[in-house]
Amino acid sequence: MQTFDSQNLPVVIGIEQLKGAKGIHEGGIMITTTGIYHIGIPVNDVERAVKFYTEVLGMKVAKLNRDDMGDHLNRADLRSGNGMVVLFQRPTPIKKDVLKEDGATHHAFTVSPEDFELAAQKMKDWGVQVHSIPTVDRPSGRGFYFFDPDGNLLQLYAPLKNQSAS
Repeated sequence: MQTFDSQNLPVVIGIEQLKGAKGIHEGGIMITTTGIYHIGIPVNDVERAVKFYTEVLGMKVAKLNRDDMGDHLNRADLRSGNGMVVLFQRPTPIKKDVLKEDGATHHAFTVSPEDFELAAQKMKDWGVQVHSIPTVDRPSGRGFYFFDPDGNLLQLYAPLKNQSAS
């Protein structure tokens, strides 16, 4: 397995090193997650973000509420297929260069190949900011990269027609 450090210099970690790694508790006992309950996305304006995620990405509002932690700011729980996306209002709106500050960190949503093509053709027409390299083809499927109104990098992922997303 090969990874890259912050200087883009190759750093090789042998799989043998990982096989022998133990959990933080003695005997290698660790917690095993079984799935993702929801993903949280920080936004400056919940109302504007809900409009984007529902009208552009087709998510459905499950619940509008106030966060039960911190400053009790607005939040929106949105249904995306069988998953949940929670939009959390930032305490103080920010504007940042997400690619410069966060790198390739993003949230990826699965779509059909047909909806992938629609996104690739229409996102700019709909006023959506598209990544400078919007479409990437990989052996596992295709990725389309764009930004929500708050600058969060998002991806639409379409698996190859003969495979399912996993």
